[in-house]
Amino acid sequence: MKATVNVQEHILIWNDASLKIMDVRHIRLQPGEGAPPYLFPASSFLYVTHGSATIILDGNEHSAKPFYMLHGGKGTRLDIVPTNESFHYYLIFYKASLPPSVEQRTLRHRDQQLPFHLQYGFIPLHPALLYELAERMLGEWLAQGRLERLHVKTLFHQFVYELLRQMDQQEISIVRPDLASQLIRYMQEYYAEPLTRESLAQTFHYSVPYLSKHFRRKTGTSIIDYLIQIRMNQAETLLQQTGLSLQEIAASVGYADVSYFIRMFKKHTGVTPKQYKDKSAPAEKGSYRPIIRRGSSIVPRRLRRYIDMRDDNHYQYGEKGDLLMYRSKLPVGITMLLCLTLLLSACSGPADTNGRTGTNAAPSPTVSTESNANNSGSSAIGNTTGSSEMVTYSAVNGEVQIPKNPQRIVMVAGAFTGYLLALGLKPVGTGDESFNNYTEGKLDDVVNIGNDVPYEKITELQPDLIVVWNDPETIEKLSKIAPTVAVEYGVPLREQLTDFGKMTGREAQAKAWITEWDAKIAEYKPIVKQAVGDRTVSIFDSGSPKEFYAYGSFGRGGDIIYGEFALKAPPIIQREAIDSGTGWAKLSLELLPEYAGDYIFISEWTDVKNAAPVFEGRIWDNLPAVQNNHVYREGSRGFVFSDPISLEAQLKFVVDSLTKTE
Repeated sequence: MKATVNVQEHILIWNDASLKIMDVRHIRLQPGEGAPPYLFPASSFLYVTHGSATIILDGNEHSAKPFYMLHGGKGTRLDIVPTNESFHYYLIFYKASLPPSVEQRTLRHRDQQLPFHLQYGFIPLHPALLYELAERMLGEWLAQGRLERLHVKTLFHQFVYELLRQMDQQEISIVRPDLASQLIRYMQEYYAEPLTRESLAQTFHYSVPYLSKHFRRKTGTSIIDYLIQIRMNQAETLLQQTGLSLQEIAASVGYADVSYFIRMFKKHTGVTPKQYKDKSAPAEKGSYRPIIRRGSSIVPRRLRRYIDMRDDNHYQYGEKGDLLMYRSKLPVGITMLLCLTLLLSACSGPADTNGRTGTNAAPSPTVSTESNANNSGSSAIGNTTGSSEMVTYSAVNGEVQIPKNPQRIVMVAGAFTGYLLALGLKPVGTGDESFNNYTEGKLDDVVNIGNDVPYEKITELQPDLIVVWNDPETIEKLSKIAPTVAVEYGVPLREQLTDFGKMTGREAQAKAWITEWDAKIAEYKPIVKQAVGDRTVSIFDSGSPKEFYAYGSFGRGGDIIYGEFALKAPPIIQREAIDSGTGWAKLSLELLPEYAGDYIFISEWTDVKNAAPVFEGRIWDNLPAVQNNHVYREGSRGFVFSDPISLEAQLKFVVDSLTKTE
């Protein structure tokens, strides 16, 4: 959509703007040298000084010759198609902002845009003046002194003044950027970061309602759903093409909590990451595609940032500040992933007790009985029960030969010990996190193996089964001691307990516990719903005196509050900690009133001695939940877990808190 620049309006806006110069560079492309597409990290002026090329901004072509001036906003895609001669140009990146009152007045009409975000290109009437100012800005910028940087800002004001003065004498056409395509490109580039509708609106200088409605109108879906789909697509690729652990994949696609990542993946694909990886194995690849990828005809799947302001090492300097356009390179994050993948691939893989690797895991845990005569090579490892019967258990790390009724279990994954206790089993050793108020008296005589993996201590315990996180290197080492089964976060409670029942030969006990749990939920849910009604509930825990965290439905009572009881979270927590897919949101105390629900649960366990108090002061004291005595604190370490024993204790605490009589 093209229109003529209203220079007078732009002058008023520039006059109110607060400006920061982000970078000044002079770039040279050698004859015939191509340049990959890039995204502007900030608003930018591009000023051609030598040669000719076709410059494309968001699909709009410009025949650029010496002294051709272009402008694009943050997120603009730059493509350069040079001729067979060298091509030189300045790039001046800047950031402009307006006081809130001025911005609201300026953008009172939703179709109006700030000049910092518009696209245009033309040859000024008097290019020499602009060339001289650009040259002086470059020289001062490279000097890097404080006084010189201040001078760059002064020169930039002169540059903008001269540009506007000349534009006022010419009829310059502007192009309104395709906002939806810019949002898509931005999300495809920064999907691993904690993006929200609010942060995107701030980046692109629109209100949240307008940005959301515009995106849905153009794409037929919401911003957050599109972002989640991008993340899931990338997770699919990593599951198919790398040997990274679930923790590494979750972090790579923007999820700090692996359990929430697994939940989101299953919600969008219908299967867990493990099941997807199994069915995407080479023998079946191409026949299993649970996701219909939401492609885009207007942008490629992945773009590189043009300049990452956090890392100036992308530059390759020529003489006098000239910048040679760097050759195509892999982003650092992808390079690290590839290196890690090669490292993992070089290993033999997590071996089961038959000497096989665990790369071909079955879709769901199953157990089949086999005679010990057929598994003589594996039954001797760690089997101290005296039973000769072994079974094949299909776990996260592949098919593993384990005792039919294991008796000496070591829980390296201590957060899962509650699953054994719910089945009437007690491990011989378990991680430090298992020992908390909720398990007091239930782990007498059980060895605390600590937070690490003490291989010698585990060997001394003579286990016949080891349960551990899904870490290939650790699994391989532990498998030499005893049959080792990997578990992963994020599997729903009932499904996870059923799996432990199959693993330990106690499926009947698992079914009985689930029946009893369902009966409790059916009993308490209507009572709690009646007491709370439509009021909101927040879940916090402490970080430091200046920050804290809000949580979604995992641990800290969230599985019960938001999951079993389906109580409402404050809208901002629903968006940033639940719908965003991150599972949590890091907050500042200044924003506390926006996150605080009518009821507040606080997990006070921080593992920090003499931690400074967080929830105090004027802002805290004025919250309705505080004034109505609707704040409930729980200091047990077990409050952060989601195993059956922890949930039983959390259920009592949540019900008692929300239904108590004032």
